[in-house]
Amino acid sequence: MDVVTSARQGLHAKLDSGRMLLGGHRGNADEFPENTMASFRSAIDLGVDVIECDVHLTADHQLAVIHDHLLDRTTNGHGLVRDLTMAEIKQLDAGSWKAPQFRGERVPTLTEVLDLARGRVGVAIEIKNLPLAYPGIEQAVLEATQAAGMLSDVIVIAFDHRCLRRLRELSPAILTGALEASRPVDILGLLADAGAEVFCPHWSAIEPETARELHAAGKLIGVWTVDDPIALAWTQALPANAVYTNKPRTIRPT
Repeated sequence: MDVVTSARQGLHAKLDSGRMLLGGHRGNADEFPENTMASFRSAIDLGVDVIECDVHLTADHQLAVIHDHLLDRTTNGHGLVRDLTMAEIKQLDAGSWKAPQFRGERVPTLTEVLDLARGRVGVAIEIKNLPLAYPGIEQAVLEATQAAGMLSDVIVIAFDHRCLRRLRELSPAILTGALEASRPVDILGLLADAGAEVFCPHWSAIEPETARELHAAGKLIGVWTVDDPIALAWTQALPANAVYTNKPRTIRPT
């Protein structure tokens, strides 16, 4: 069995199983500080199929799991992620901003998140390559995924579709998804240009007709961020292949 075929039997097969997968957006971000190990552990304990995380490159070319380019919102640090080493970022408190009981939570590395997920859930890795670009981040993500033995259990997503194209050129086996906040004129053309198999829109930017078009072409759909019953009902009406939520305790696709 070749690498591409093997990878397609992992998360890709689960997405195409006919059961809508539940994804924990930044873990269980409603109850825990986002993108921390505590948040990811909680989401897994609640039974999600996939945990979603965001990655940036540090000054020493390590993959830090944090949403913003700036450290200020979710840590007690200041400035750009790219200007500090991973060791320096590890000294920061990434939990107190959410609540005092989370004091001491740290910014994880992608390797730590993959190690937690291995054998338990899939991982959606969002490369935060806009507006600041990280040369070489695609290779770094691929190497971390391969080293963790998780190539068949991840999907790499990005708003920067050129990033997805570069990643697929490095590894045709890896599953990729194109993030979009609006309805493109030519969705299938967009996915073809990006080399992506999954369309990842905001839940309000897609309707059943478009979903039928994508499914007829053999494409998959993962929508974000579904945090209330109306958004969930719309997502189920499409239907999507996966739904990502900040509230995995209450949002339960059937």
